[in-house]
Amino acid sequence: MIRRNNGINLLIKLSLVLIVLELYRILLLITNSKSFSDFGFYEHVIGIWFDAITIALYFLPFIILFLIPLGEKVEKIKSYILTFLFILTSALIFFFNAWDVAYFSYTEKRTSYDYLIYMLNNPETGSLAGEFLLEFWWLILFYIISLCGILFVYFKVKKPVSDPKSFGSWIGFLFGIFLSIVIGRGGFQLKPIGIIESTNYCSLKNSPAVLNSAFTIIKTYDFVGVEAKKYFSEKEVNRLFNPIQKSQPQNILKGKPNVVFILLESFGTMYSGPASPESYSPYLDSILNQSMYFDYGIANARTSMDALPTVVSSIPTWMNESFILSSYSSNQFQGFPSILKQEGYESAFFHGASNGSMRFDAYASAVGFDHYFGRKEYNNDKHYDGNWGIMDHHFMNWSIDRMDELKKPFFSMIFTLSSHHPFTIPKEFKKKVTRGPDPLCATISYVDFAFKSFWEKAQKQDWFENTLFIFCADHVGPTSRSDRTSLEWSHRIPIAFYHPSGKLPKMKSGKPFQQIDILPTTLDLLNIETAFFACGISCFSYKKLPKIAYSTENLIAFEKGYEPLTWNDKRKIKWTLKEKKKIRFIKAIYQQYSTSLVENKMKP
Repeated sequence: MIRRNNGINLLIKLSLVLIVLELYRILLLITNSKSFSDFGFYEHVIGIWFDAITIALYFLPFIILFLIPLGEKVEKIKSYILTFLFILTSALIFFFNAWDVAYFSYTEKRTSYDYLIYMLNNPETGSLAGEFLLEFWWLILFYIISLCGILFVYFKVKKPVSDPKSFGSWIGFLFGIFLSIVIGRGGFQLKPIGIIESTNYCSLKNSPAVLNSAFTIIKTYDFVGVEAKKYFSEKEVNRLFNPIQKSQPQNILKGKPNVVFILLESFGTMYSGPASPESYSPYLDSILNQSMYFDYGIANARTSMDALPTVVSSIPTWMNESFILSSYSSNQFQGFPSILKQEGYESAFFHGASNGSMRFDAYASAVGFDHYFGRKEYNNDKHYDGNWGIMDHHFMNWSIDRMDELKKPFFSMIFTLSSHHPFTIPKEFKKKVTRGPDPLCATISYVDFAFKSFWEKAQKQDWFENTLFIFCADHVGPTSRSDRTSLEWSHRIPIAFYHPSGKLPKMKSGKPFQQIDILPTTLDLLNIETAFFACGISCFSYKKLPKIAYSTENLIAFEKGYEPLTWNDKRKIKWTLKEKKKIRFIKAIYQQYSTSLVENKMKP
């Protein structure tokens, strides 16, 4: 056995954990190499520093017990407790990071505490477990080997008994605790280091790999909400942007059109839409070409759970916790169903997944949908894909029959699901679909067939000619391609409005439009005069506001022809005059967003 003094002994054991965390980072980089093509030595050094902070936070109970000089009489009991703490803490940290090696490509962000708990309690996680075990068997093997490896060395390095009567032992104990606290805080600065500080040392693109999942989980564990920002006076901020808006009827369409909103799973511009360089949705594209189509559409959301309140209520998730999972979901808020109900609309939400999936049913109820149709209501598991829910070509056609039963005018929303991992293609479509460089491509091709069948059936309904159709992706899907991993490609989606009359105007190419703009634009098209809350603006508004996404506590503004502007209120860099003007609007929008959440002012 190797005997060393307490400090060196502790350093050896914790250094083993540090080395393994770096190995998990390397695995993340290998499995997502296209997303981190310029991740270099400097970023690895910064990543090791964040790993050291993580170890200091998680292992603090272990460090205290390890260093405290209690004497020989209790050494055996202490040894058992230390072993238990070391195994448990190491297993937990490694599990969090192994999770993201497997899951990062689907969300392109590190896991937060709320999302981890949701996934662990989500019934769909169990049904997908088999797929992940088959796909990432090597990761499970690595997890077991890494844990066994550090335990082998742990038991090889024995700790000598410290003397409680020795002044030096107590000095070493106090110094060790002091050093652990300093490292755990990330230094001597006023506030402990957080997630956002990663972008002070590296690009936003590389930030997820610099961080580690155990760090982001512990930093979001006690998430109590956003801070209500006060950059401007109330008068000034309302002048720049006021989320309490009034619709401006455009009188383009007559009467009270029905509304059918089709939210397409993972249909990013990289693989769908007329603006796509290689689209796998030709039939959808043919409809979008006849629509009021935005070729520079921006997704405010990065996950399906974030997308629903974004497009239905114009409430984005510009925080580390999903709006649906946050305490703010108990706020008073509106959306399409509750606003249109005042105009006599009946509403229905359609999603073929198991009821309770992503908590969509709870949100649908809260926002005022009259009906929810899921896998339970479909009531035919012969069409279940074995993972997520009812296959789209069955569920979408079935949805039309349910729409026929709604009182007119109606608002209905269909959220597709098949273009999602594990990218299951029904047997009868396997020879029909077009395959591409990513597994996602074939499922987009399949959903396009499903949409074609839906559209042809919808055209035969008596309500079709008086229906406004909205098309939008929930977020961009995963890719392994290095030419599709920029910030812009990670947020570009097709968005369009279609009416059979052909009266909707054509949009100028390059006109930016985001998911939170859908609600105010639709109300203008429906000629409804009402006040409403929205974080976006109508495309018919005279205002030119930045289109904003959120990542790692940064706000990102998009404009065609320019590099995305990444901003947070801690960045100290020299901005150009144009950037300063844009940041002024970003700050105003975020101030209104944060104060509306905190003060529960999300209704007119």
